[in-house]
Amino acid sequence: MSEANNGSKKRVRLSKDIWLKHTLSKIGEVGVAGIQIESLAKELNVTKGSFYWHFQDRETLLCETLSYWYNSATKAIGLAGKRDFDDPLDRLRYFYTLALNRRHDVPGGSVERALQEWARVSEIAAETTRRVNQDRIRLIADAYMELGQSDHQARQTATMALAQIIGLNILSRSQTTRCHAEDTKAFLAVFLPAIVGREPPKTDSTSTTGAAASTAG
Repeated sequence: MSEANNGSKKRVRLSKDIWLKHTLSKIGEVGVAGIQIESLAKELNVTKGSFYWHFQDRETLLCETLSYWYNSATKAIGLAGKRDFDDPLDRLRYFYTLALNRRHDVPGGSVERALQEWARVSEIAAETTRRVNQDRIRLIADAYMELGQSDHQARQTATMALAQIIGLNILSRSQTTRCHAEDTKAFLAVFLPAIVGREPPKTDSTSTTGAAASTAG
């Protein structure tokens, strides 16, 4: 490599977000144990100096990647949904459409499966994965509560919906695009009907009895 080229490469300094995004994608391919600084730098076409500009060591990279995953997989999506969709059904459709996209970073996708495996031996990974699932359930449940469900019923519906999403995304690994599209359509038909989970209006038993008696008289 010429000195000019070497100097040019040394001047390249990728943003921290690029490092984190690439690391998260790589975790979905090789798992956390397969993450190596030198390999990441080579794939990003930079020197390891670019890495050390942003991170102290590999452990720091992994911890910050967890935070990046939480912010991009849950927090940012939740904020966008609440900001852009006043109608709870539209908000749920937005959440569900994103979650059932055939990407590596969806619930039940390759990234999350690798992080769940890491969570078996890492407390910080276990805590972050729990937090992500809890926040997702809360975001979904809030929309169902706006549709008329009680807090308990909404949380049950949200938990079932998230479980179905994770299962469908795992199954999609061995399915065609057409099958996944049909499953997504069926899922939305179950969890997004116009009156999904709405509880019937409550009636006052005393007034109802009085009205019946008046009619009978």
